[in-house]
Amino acid sequence: MTNVLGYEPLIDETLNKFVDKIGVRFGGGEVCPADEWIGYCKRLHGNAGLLANVEKVAWDVTANISFGRHYGFIDQEKDVDNLITDSTKGLIYFAPVSQIPWIDHLLDKNPIFRIGPKPTLTGVLYAFKVVAEYQAELEKDKVKAGTVDHTLEKYVQLKKTYPDMVNDVQIVNWLMLSILAGGDTSSATMRATVYYLAKNADAYKKLVAELISAGLTMPAQWKDIRDLPYLDAVIRESMRINPGIAMNFERVAPESGYTLPDGRYIPAGTKVGISPAVTNRNYAIFGEDSDAFRPDRWLRRNDESEEEYQERHKRMHDTCDFVFGGGARICMGRYLAMLEMKKMIATLYATFDLRLVNPKHEWTYRNAWFVYQENMPMIVIRRESST
Repeated sequence: MTNVLGYEPLIDETLNKFVDKIGVRFGGGEVCPADEWIGYCKRLHGNAGLLANVEKVAWDVTANISFGRHYGFIDQEKDVDNLITDSTKGLIYFAPVSQIPWIDHLLDKNPIFRIGPKPTLTGVLYAFKVVAEYQAELEKDKVKAGTVDHTLEKYVQLKKTYPDMVNDVQIVNWLMLSILAGGDTSSATMRATVYYLAKNADAYKKLVAELISAGLTMPAQWKDIRDLPYLDAVIRESMRINPGIAMNFERVAPESGYTLPDGRYIPAGTKVGISPAVTNRNYAIFGEDSDAFRPDRWLRRNDESEEEYQERHKRMHDTCDFVFGGGARICMGRYLAMLEMKKMIATLYATFDLRLVNPKHEWTYRNAWFVYQENMPMIVIRRESST
C-alpha cells in the first residue's frame, strides 16, 4: 500500500471528474436517459447512469495511473473506442473456452474461418497509439510535468536506461495488463457494494453515519479512511458475497503428487481449482448466514474477546483475500484496487444519497471469469452537507 499511495493524486483527479459529472446529471434525483449510458437498457432512473459510470470511473482511474490521461469514458459519457465492450466480449468468450480448451481450435483458431472476438486487438492498437503519442510529445518537450509519474512515464524511463531490454513492444505488453483487466474486477466489487447497500438499510445508515462523522475532505483521502472499520467491513463483505472473479484458479499437482492438509492425496498432473464464490460462503468460516450480506460479521461481537475476534477476523480475511489469488500468482494490483475502491465508495456515499427506485428490484449478473452486473435503477441525490 505504501507503494501505490503515490498514485492517490491521479485517482483524485478521476474521482473529481466523476463526482462533478454525477452531480450535474443526476444530483437532483432526475430521471436518467439510460440509452446514453448503458447500451443494453432503454430508460432507467438515476443510477442507470451512475452504475455505468462506476465502471467508467474504474477504467478511467486505471488509464490515468497507466498513461497520465483518461480514456474519456466519463467526459464523453460513452465507451470510447469500444475498449470496455471488446474487453467484455473477450471474457465472455474466454470463460467457456478456458474450461473446454479444445473448442478454441474450432472457433477462434479455426484455420478456415475464425469465429470469436478479438479483445486484444483494440487494446494493442490503443496502447501503441498512446506510447507513440507520448514519446512524440517528449521529443517536442510538450509533456507537462505532473505531480506523479504515471506508469507509462516509468516504462519510458526504463527504455532509456535499458534500451537493449525494453522497447515499445515490451511497454505495450506491460500496459495491456491494465487495458484488458484493470477496471473489470474493481468495478464489479463497487457495483456490488452500491447494490447491497441499497438493499440493506441498516448497513447503509451505519456506513453513511461513519463517513459523515469522519469529517472527510473530498475526494476522500486514504489517511482519513484507511482505519474506518465499517467502510472496510462493507467493502470486504461486498467482495466476499459477490467476488469480482468467480471462476477457478487452477494449479497442477507436481510430479510427486500433493497431499492436502486433511490427508487427501492428489495424483501428479491433476488440475485443481478453488472458486472464491464457493470459499467465500463457507459456513465454518463466515457463519450460518454466509449467504446474506451482513458487514457486521467483520466487526467484533459483544460476546467475544479481542483474541477470539482477531483469530476469527484473520480466518475471514485470509479466505476472502483469495479473490486476489494466492502464492506466486497473487494479483499484483490488489493494493491499488483496495485503495481505489475505498476512496470511491467513501467519496460517493459522503457526497450522494443513493436509493433503488424500487427496493424490491433485483439486479441481473453473469459470470464470465469476471462478474458483470446489470440493471440497477437508482435515484441519486446530492447531500446538502456536500454542496
